[in-house]
Amino acid sequence: MKLLKKLFIKNYQNTEDPNVRLAYGIVAGVFGIISNAILFVGKILIGVIGNSIAIIADAVNNLSDAGTSIVTIFGFKMAAKPADSEHPYGHARYEYITGLIIGIVIFAVGVLLGKSSIEKIISPEITTVTIYTYIVLAFSIVLKLLQMFVYLDFSKSINSQTLKAASKDSLNDILSTSAVLVSAIIIAFIDNTNISIDGIFGLILSIYIIISTCFMIKDIINPLLGEKADPQFVQQIVDKILSYKGVLGVHDVLVHSYGPGAQYIMLHVEVDANSNILDSHDLIDIIEHDIAEEFKVHISIHMDPIVMDNEEVTYLHDKVKEGLKELNENYKFHDFRVVFGTTHTNVIFDVVMPFEDKTTKDEIISHLSKVLSDYKTPVFFVIEIDRIY
Repeated sequence: MKLLKKLFIKNYQNTEDPNVRLAYGIVAGVFGIISNAILFVGKILIGVIGNSIAIIADAVNNLSDAGTSIVTIFGFKMAAKPADSEHPYGHARYEYITGLIIGIVIFAVGVLLGKSSIEKIISPEITTVTIYTYIVLAFSIVLKLLQMFVYLDFSKSINSQTLKAASKDSLNDILSTSAVLVSAIIIAFIDNTNISIDGIFGLILSIYIIISTCFMIKDIINPLLGEKADPQFVQQIVDKILSYKGVLGVHDVLVHSYGPGAQYIMLHVEVDANSNILDSHDLIDIIEHDIAEEFKVHISIHMDPIVMDNEEVTYLHDKVKEGLKELNENYKFHDFRVVFGTTHTNVIFDVVMPFEDKTTKDEIISHLSKVLSDYKTPVFFVIEIDRIY
């Protein structure tokens, strides 16, 4: 795989470069077109000569793979287009769309294979196996193994869902061709006029292809819908920001992905309310610049001033922290503010809870009211619920 990169991809190690990413996609696509075309010709010849529905279906599958390789190249070319007035976040999601098209094509091939296999089970026909059948099928398995490793290696290099889908398709092809080879061996040693071994194996393969493709399509659809960001990636960014002197906390981290290399992050950074506002603003600018450079993302930071030297605010903050921990030790809160009045005190903050947590805002307020029941004035809680993204 490394040799393939060195030969056809200039600066192949610089995977953050859109042009390098495009080159990966084109090389993978051309490799897929050539290898699948070779397999199609070989299999269609022995399939027609031997009257094997499984081999013919396998050949058609290789032809569809060649077609999806063309779609892969198109997808990478479209994804590489720069942002424009109608698509200010770029076109990187074309890669996901391409992967989805590939998944749909594979699913359709599985259904058609199942239909043909059932027809052959109902009306068995004699299938002829020759030495050329074994040679072509064995060669196909070896070439598909090479395909799978190339696609998988490329997908890891550029974090591509499209090439990851192609590698899974190659694995499906390896399993399907292996099953066809086994059926050919069985057919060679038994009388196959009364029972269609070829059709039975074809049906088993079609079921496997349909089920595995459904999971593959699900993996591709998730980023299109907007899936949760990688927690480890988010934590790396949070830890980096917390390492800056003057940062008191980080919260409300939102990550939006518009495709590979097009991630937009919005978050809040807490700073001391008594610090010079120009110094705090300068700190935020530095953080935005450093995060964008290191993690190759677009980032926007909102600055939240936090009161640090008021004893009453600190007391109320600690009591709220204690009360929330009694409810759930994983609860967190932020944007804590206090408005003191003559008849009551307003305590305002956001509570961060997991999506699956069913605790209501009223239940939280009821519990915290008990925790602060002995405070010098009645406490009114103004709470917003945040979910962990």
